[in-house]
Amino acid sequence: MRDRRINQRPGAARPATPPAGRPAAPAAARPPAPPAARPAAPRVDPSKAEHILIESDENPDPRSAGQTVRARRRLKNPLRHRLTVVTLFAEGYLEVVEYVRGRRGEPFRLDLHYLDPVPTIARVVAKRAWWTMAGCLAAALGALLLAYVASLGTLVVSFALAAGAAALVAAAIALNRTYETVEFLTFHGRAPVLTLVANFGAIKPVHAFLPVLSHAIEEAAEAISGDPSAYLRGEMREHYRLRGEGVVSDEICTEATGRILPLFDVQL
Repeated sequence: MRDRRINQRPGAARPATPPAGRPAAPAAARPPAPPAARPAAPRVDPSKAEHILIESDENPDPRSAGQTVRARRRLKNPLRHRLTVVTLFAEGYLEVVEYVRGRRGEPFRLDLHYLDPVPTIARVVAKRAWWTMAGCLAAALGALLLAYVASLGTLVVSFALAAGAAALVAAAIALNRTYETVEFLTFHGRAPVLTLVANFGAIKPVHAFLPVLSHAIEEAAEAISGDPSAYLRGEMREHYRLRGEGVVSDEICTEATGRILPLFDVQL
């Protein structure tokens, strides 16, 4: 896989050596008297960064650039009544269409050239619901055993049935709240652009698709030109495009831009 990292990882500490032509800060301590008030340094305006850095060249439109279908998968999640249809194109693009309770969402496409092939995987386990289910089940079995041994009446049997019903409800809640999320992020901006949620019964198909998608991202990385600045501009354009299509929020786009802009200083 081609190494796309720009001299430092996202979030890494900036180098202590000042860039050429920029004087280093003096090491001596400041005098006791406070210095004169200075105007605050201007904050980076992402809209200006977009105008300055990325207007010179453009990315291909994923809606028309991807033509050759390489693979298509239907990732079902019955517990959440969701279906995600992903279509992988040989040109290095991925189309995602989500269905919620049969309703088709707006499709969107991702440019795989700007994604990290290593996803972020997190698992959430509803421990309280599982323990509640176990307690109710134990209470139901204990009540049935007591009714059988002591020959008690219908009151204990009714309690056992109620505890058994509570155990079933707790099990349903535990299954719904126990899930795994898989997120694919942009390479330098670290913006989450694809999130797959898998509950019990849907995890295996998602895991089977991950190597296919990661391999496609690595193949797309091999076609990247050797100009790091052009790659950074292209990734910023991808963030703005996805923001315009509603895939990422304004806040995520701004944070991703803030992670990329310092990497231009490294190049300069």
